[in-house]
Amino acid sequence: MTERNTPRRIAASIGAAAIGLTALFGTSSAASAAPQGFGDIELDRTGSLTVHKYLHQVTPKEGDISEAPADGDFKDPVEDVIFTAYPLLKNGEAVDLSVAANWNDLADLTPGDGCTAPDGYTLGGAITLPGTDAQGAANVALPIGAYQVCETDAPSQIIDSAAPFIVTIPMPYENGWVYDVHAYPKNGEATIEKTIDPQQDTGLGSVVKFPVTVPIPTTGADWTGFAIRDTLDSRLTPVEASEVAVTVDGVALDSAYYTLDIAGQQVTMDFSAAGLAWLNEGPNAQAGKKIQVVFAGTVTELGNGSITNQAELWPNNPGFNPSVNPPVPSNEVETHWGSLEIQKRAAGTTGTEGRLNGAEFEVYNAVDPYAADCSTAEATGNPVIVSGETSFTSAGTGVISIPGLFVSDSVNPVIDAQQRCYVLKEVAAPAGYVLPADPFTAVTVKIGETTTSDNVEILNTQQEVPELPLTGGSGQLLIIAGGVAAVAVAAGLVLMNRRRQSVES
Repeated sequence: MTERNTPRRIAASIGAAAIGLTALFGTSSAASAAPQGFGDIELDRTGSLTVHKYLHQVTPKEGDISEAPADGDFKDPVEDVIFTAYPLLKNGEAVDLSVAANWNDLADLTPGDGCTAPDGYTLGGAITLPGTDAQGAANVALPIGAYQVCETDAPSQIIDSAAPFIVTIPMPYENGWVYDVHAYPKNGEATIEKTIDPQQDTGLGSVVKFPVTVPIPTTGADWTGFAIRDTLDSRLTPVEASEVAVTVDGVALDSAYYTLDIAGQQVTMDFSAAGLAWLNEGPNAQAGKKIQVVFAGTVTELGNGSITNQAELWPNNPGFNPSVNPPVPSNEVETHWGSLEIQKRAAGTTGTEGRLNGAEFEVYNAVDPYAADCSTAEATGNPVIVSGETSFTSAGTGVISIPGLFVSDSVNPVIDAQQRCYVLKEVAAPAGYVLPADPFTAVTVKIGETTTSDNVEILNTQQEVPELPLTGGSGQLLIIAGGVAAVAVAAGLVLMNRRRQSVES
């Protein structure tokens, strides 16, 4: 009785080892699949092993060891994963499957940790399968025998190496034998996504925030390391560690679970021993939860105006050794900034004439910052703070220079806009000139350097003064006319006096 049940018992034992994450023997497809042989094992026959590699399935489907999966049975195949088959040796000899007792020994066989041989066995020479193809499949021909199969290499984003499994050629199945065996170990993929918070402050010296989100993958073994790292561009100064927010599913993560280290431009959130213990609570207890770290830096320089940022996930690599387990990179994001220069001059002048220094301005965000035409932009909010200042004075050649205003980024609308509208307000005119009736001037800021020719000039008219007393010209004529009149009056008085004297005599 025991001997008759041995193949089924062995099938169940080997199947459980072989799949690790999903049953190796399918029931749903059993009606259409069939063994490839019955009765005695064909010891001179060559069989094969086909490994089908997929990411973890949301609703796991049972694979069928006797045939390849149909289209649509599984999703997310994994390419370029390497498996290696090792013949099982007993006392230095390959296990002979023509001996019934050897089958009994296989029934409860478990691979050793880290792809070491099971107790009482050694591993023979490696038989390396080709990398899995675009469908996640890899095949190798194998003679009759017992093998331990291990995942020996995978792309860096695949952190959940499949558990080693035992397989026999042939495998017991449905009262017969399958010589061309199909196995379905699965992997979890590490993903890391980076974004940019909408920019709140828009002047040089403002903080840019880069949230980085990592869903905790399902793993086949305990976590030995979990770190998220961001090396900020040299134009960004990292904020203090206390200002870096770390959450799990939107709730602050226990600060005992991680450390935050800032070394130059490199900021690292690394799980502590307590954090790893939390990750390892029960089989994948935290899988699917989202860890988010909001890295942040203060913009201190512009350079070409476009500041690129990318983060990394370091799974199971506590030593941060890229040759052992390369980090998984996030997507890249960019934040764009520009500088502004405006020419200030006296009304009615051109070229190098009439340039005015000493005019004071404030700069404001625009109600519609991404209007197609900035000429009608209207100011909103408080004055923009740029490098700690809110007032900017024309100087040198009469230029108002504002070295650093936000333009756009690669995440928030308008994505990667090449220019942004701002509004200048003249708050003090140069000595001898008056403020314009409308002190607001709409301007355009472009990524990088915005030159004076990119915007309108801002004009001032001179102050009015009292008129001076007039001299010369018509004034002299009045004096002369007054003198002639005085002479005429004197002459008349003389004549009148003579007539009077004549009459009296």
